Amino acid sequence: MGSQKAVPPLAAGAIAARPAFTTLDKVEYIRSVDLFSQASVEELYRLATIAREVGFPAHWVIFQENDIADAFYIVDRGLVECVWKAGDVREVIGSREVFGLYSALTRESRQARATALEDTVAISIAAEDLFSLLSNNMEIVVSIFKHFVKKLGLGPRA
Repeated sequence: MGSQKAVPPLAAGAIAARPAFTTLDKVEYIRSVDLFSQASVEELYRLATIAREVGFPAHWVIFQENDIADAFYIVDRGLVECVWKAGDVREVIGSREVFGLYSALTRESRQARATALEDTVAISIAAEDLFSLLSNNMEIVVSIFKHFVKKLGLGPRA
């Protein structure tokens, strides 16, 4: 089993430079993320009610390989580096991008290490809450499916 770290408080240092998201702010922000762009306002509101804002100081390890995938994240501001298999694959995640989704959906342990490269604010959605929401919201399921098709390059070629 992987290590479990407490999420640092959002109000730590420079991370708290602006007021926290309201539920309406979360709806608007989540709608701007490609992953959820096809969801209805009602579905976005349901998603926003289960989402919470988290902050990570620079160099904070958000999760490591083999950790339990208990949530996924949408970056609001800052940068997160995801590294797979001892540095063989590296991806930098920025504003309005998602990380940790695959493991959260498959309920498998993490396959990468995610580290905040700078002070970062993200929206966190717990895996269990997401599964409850997905069970009755096909449009969100379709949006997630489209995200993976696009990311894997399986979409239309023309």
